[in-house]
Amino acid sequence: IGQKKQVNIYRLMVSDSIEEKMIERAELKLRMDAAVIQQGRLADKSKSMSKEDAIAAIRYGADKIFKASSAITDEDIEVILSRGKDLTQDRSQLTDKDKKGLLDFSSAEFNYQQFDGVEYSRQGNATAAADLQFMTNVVEAMGKRERATAVYSEREPRGFSTQQAASLMPKLPKMRRMPDMRDFQLYNATRIQELFVKEHEAEIARSKRIAQGGQGGDAALDDELLTPEEEIERKELLEAGFGNWNRADFNRFIRLAERFGRKDVVKIAREVEGKTVEEVTLYRDALFERGPTMLAEWERIERKILDGEKKLAVREEMQEALRVKINKYENAWQLLSLKYGTSRGKIFNEEEDRFLLCMTNKLGYGQWDELKREIRRSPEFRFDWIFKSRTPQELSRRVDLLIRLVMNEGREKEGQNRSSHGKRAADGETKGAPPAKAAKENEGTPA
Repeated sequence: IGQKKQVNIYRLMVSDSIEEKMIERAELKLRMDAAVIQQGRLADKSKSMSKEDAIAAIRYGADKIFKASSAITDEDIEVILSRGKDLTQDRSQLTDKDKKGLLDFSSAEFNYQQFDGVEYSRQGNATAAADLQFMTNVVEAMGKRERATAVYSEREPRGFSTQQAASLMPKLPKMRRMPDMRDFQLYNATRIQELFVKEHEAEIARSKRIAQGGQGGDAALDDELLTPEEEIERKELLEAGFGNWNRADFNRFIRLAERFGRKDVVKIAREVEGKTVEEVTLYRDALFERGPTMLAEWERIERKILDGEKKLAVREEMQEALRVKINKYENAWQLLSLKYGTSRGKIFNEEEDRFLLCMTNKLGYGQWDELKREIRRSPEFRFDWIFKSRTPQELSRRVDLLIRLVMNEGREKEGQNRSSHGKRAADGETKGAPPAKAAKENEGTPA
């Protein structure tokens, strides 16, 4: 890397610890690698470290660590460096990078089984007392090991897993699958579920009696799960529901009932895909009969339908008032007149209002797109760009205003007719009263 000056490498390790043994063994392996593997010789597989070697490596310096005081003193860095130099010089043979031969390991000049003045080959295994004391110190230093307590199930046989225990137990019958019952399908789900549960419990009891064997098990084959009356009841309850109606059909029915009214089942059946008039009629009757007890949102649904029917009633009333108004004239397209009062407006004139009322009566109330199309087709308004540019929403608001004027005019005439009729009746009673009194007086006078 371009470094030409001498570089000093310092290896820091804890004195009197296992780190010294680890470094020593690593250096020996390097010597073995240089002598055996790098020279092409194949040696036998090295044996794993024995129990005695592992204990000796761990015990090295352990006593000093356990007996050391907790107080830590600073030591001069020069003393530490000098001690490291001495140790490095003592191990100069191990760190020699020159390749050695196999005979070098048997050289008498260096004994690989001697360390710190102790001959481990002659010492042999440590005494049992020393090993016991060392292990005691290790255990006290590490702390007590906590074992997780095993949880056993009393229901499981000893020595069997849950699956094995389940395979040894007799298999019980499964409950019959109930139909998917939604609230809008108007099933009596509570009663149907009760019957299915009762049948399942009876089937389990019968299976247990059969498993016990004997005469009781043979007689259990003839037991009835449900009575004939309960079977008929369940069948009728399942047939009373509307399983062929889904959520989309239900929402479409509610919107159409709000739009056309619940009585106009013909128009509703025409809009609901795949449903006949008879099916729509049956569902409508069942919905308004069972809905209050089976649907959680019945109040909102009922209020929505009733509001739509009120709007339809107002619409029919407006259309009837318009029809009566136009039938009073032989040619309403030319002779129709209105009492505007303060609601005349500035955008529409009387001729345009007359056309709007007559065309609405012809097309039907609510056909605003058709009304705009007829305005654009009419030759009378060929150059009336303001009238032709009105949107269907503006036309609908104008027609509603005109029809309210017609209805107010009709109410005023009805009020006038009632007052005039009452006045005439009062006048007739006043004129006829004296002759009646005179007649009574004459009757009282003797002849």
